[in-house]
Amino acid sequence: MFPPDLGSSTEFWTAVIVALAGGGGVGAIIGEISSRRKDTAQIAAQACDILTDSVIKPLREQVDSQESQIRHLEKQQEKYFALTAYTRSLFHWLQQFCEIVEPDFFARHPKPALPDELRPDVAPETLITTETPKEQS
Repeated sequence: MFPPDLGSSTEFWTAVIVALAGGGGVGAIIGEISSRRKDTAQIAAQACDILTDSVIKPLREQVDSQESQIRHLEKQQEKYFALTAYTRSLFHWLQQFCEIVEPDFFARHPKPALPDELRPDVAPETLITTETPKEQS
């Protein structure tokens, strides 16, 4: 195609450089690089939008939903603790009433034992601590 000594010719390379500079070749190269940078920025922005819409937004919605569920459960727990305290007070009152009205009632009908799995929630003051006091030096 080309003569073999064309690539080593100084005139050839000078003509190529002049043609590129004068014919807008350098401008086209710079324009292409700029265009690629803009395209890259647009692609990155689109990727961020996709990531936000498909991952971050659903995660935020899930966290909001879980926070709502936690608040609901905390309210239910407060009600449970209040109900437990009331029930204990009521049964202590009934115990005293039974002792007054019929003193031998508990001899015939012993009070049921509180199951160990309920003790921490219902009567935490009855738990035996296994911690030993620190020795003084």
